[in-house]
Amino acid sequence: MRLDLFEELAPICPRCLHFEQAVAPLRVAERLEMRGDHLWQGMLHCSNRSCWMEFPVFDGVPIITPDPQETMRRAQAQIMARSGLPPVLTGVLGDALGQGADFDRNRLHLGLYGWAHYADWVGGEPASLVAISERGIASVPAGTGVAIDLGCSVGRTTWEMANGRTALGVDLNIAMLRLAQTLSLEGRASFDLRRIGLVYDRVDVELPNDMIGRPVDFWAVDCLALPFRAGAFGLACAVNLVDCIAAPTNRLHETARVVAPGAGAWFTTPYDWSETVTDKAAWLGGHSGRSPHGGAGEPVLTATLDQAGFDVVSEYQDVPWHLRMHDRSVMHYSLHLVGCVRR
Repeated sequence: MRLDLFEELAPICPRCLHFEQAVAPLRVAERLEMRGDHLWQGMLHCSNRSCWMEFPVFDGVPIITPDPQETMRRAQAQIMARSGLPPVLTGVLGDALGQGADFDRNRLHLGLYGWAHYADWVGGEPASLVAISERGIASVPAGTGVAIDLGCSVGRTTWEMANGRTALGVDLNIAMLRLAQTLSLEGRASFDLRRIGLVYDRVDVELPNDMIGRPVDFWAVDCLALPFRAGAFGLACAVNLVDCIAAPTNRLHETARVVAPGAGAWFTTPYDWSETVTDKAAWLGGHSGRSPHGGAGEPVLTATLDQAGFDVVSEYQDVPWHLRMHDRSVMHYSLHLVGCVRR
C-alpha cells in the first residue's frame, strides 16, 4: 500500500460510513514491514473509538471492507497461499488436490485473467483488455485527479489509466491483487496458465519500460461500500463488473458518490447474468421479455446511470473481449461500453 496515496485519498472507515453515516478517517496503526514507500505488512485502524475496527495489510494489499473478518474468511485460501513454489511442485500439488479445490480455482482464475491482461507483456497475442481500456479511456473527458479501477482483477486497466495520473485498482480477490501489487513493486510477477486439464505452465510477467514508474496501487475494497469521501476521484471505470455483483444498481450509485462532478466514468458489461451471483430481480435486463424494453439490458443500464447522476456521452455496443480457458478453448464476449460524465 502506497503511503502517499493513502494520505492523499484519506480513506474512511466503511463500517462507520455505510452503517452509521459517520466519517471516521483510517490511520496506520502498525508498520510491520515496509518496502520502500509501500506498507507491505501492517495494520490500519478506524479512528472512531466506538468502532476501532482493524483493517490488515497483507503483502501490500490493505483489506478495507465493512467486515474485514468476513472478507478474510472468504479469501482465506488466497491469503494463505504460498508463493514462489517451483512449477514442478505446483503441478504435484494441483494433481493431488484435483479440480474444484480452492488451489485449483485460484490457479485457474489467475491464469484466465493474467493472460487476458498481460499476454502482450509476455510475448503472446495482444491482450484484448488493452483495446477495451483504450476505448474506454478515450470515451470520456480526461479530467484530473486520482483514477479508480473498480473490479480491477490483476490490474492491467489500472496501469493504462495511470498515464499522467495516479490510479487505484480495487477488487475483492486477494490473489489477483497480490499479483498486481507484486508486479507494481518488484517489476515482475508470475502466474500459472492452464494448458489442458490440470496441466499448467508457469508464465513470468515483466513490467515494460514505458510502465515503470507509473503511480498505481491495489486495495481490497468492496465496490458496494467504498471507503472514500464523496467526489474523491477524477476518473472511474468498471470493466465487466456490473453483472458480477449482488446489487448492480447500488454499485452504480456508490460509484457516482465517489466521482467528482464533471469527471468521467466508463463501464463495460456482457450482461452475463447468473442467479448464483445476482438475484434475478436485481439484473439490469436479461429477464421479463414482456417489458417495454423486451428484456434488453442496454436501456436499463443507461437509465440507471442517469438516475445515479451520470450523463451518457458515448456508447459502443459490440466491444470484443476474450478469455482463454485452455489451449483448445477461448470464450468470446461482446461488451456494451458506456462512457459518462458525472453531473
